[in-house]
Amino acid sequence: MATTLAESSKRFLAELVNLVGREVQVTLSNGEVYRGILHAVDTQLNLVLTDAVNKSGEKYMRTFIMSRYVVHLDSVEKYIDLREFAKYAEKVFPGMVKYVEEANVVLIGDKVRVSEVGVEGAGPVAERAKRLYEEFLSRISPKTP
Repeated sequence: MATTLAESSKRFLAELVNLVGREVQVTLSNGEVYRGILHAVDTQLNLVLTDAVNKSGEKYMRTFIMSRYVVHLDSVEKYIDLREFAKYAEKVFPGMVKYVEEANVVLIGDKVRVSEVGVEGAGPVAERAKRLYEEFLSRISPKTP
């Protein structure tokens, strides 16, 4: 199946929005590197980082970075492929699970949303999904002594 430019752009923006609230590392064209929480991004792809630190160890409560200077934007956190969780959840919730690839999100029924951040929703299905997600995470994360 061929992907159109519009679909690709939509995926790009969904991936970028998924990084909001997460720790990232930004490399600028002058070699500067900032690590912090991606707080905001606009339609021009300008960035706002909070609790940022540069290579020299200087700390910034809020840093605004113009997109024309950005060379790399890297997620620092470990990526969780929720496609595997969807397969795992399908055994408990047959016919109720949908994986949304563009957003790396699992929908269970019409009221529960599971993302890398956690489980959103209320009620018995959400409670069961939370326990299942915690169980899934413990299986994929190695235990540290």
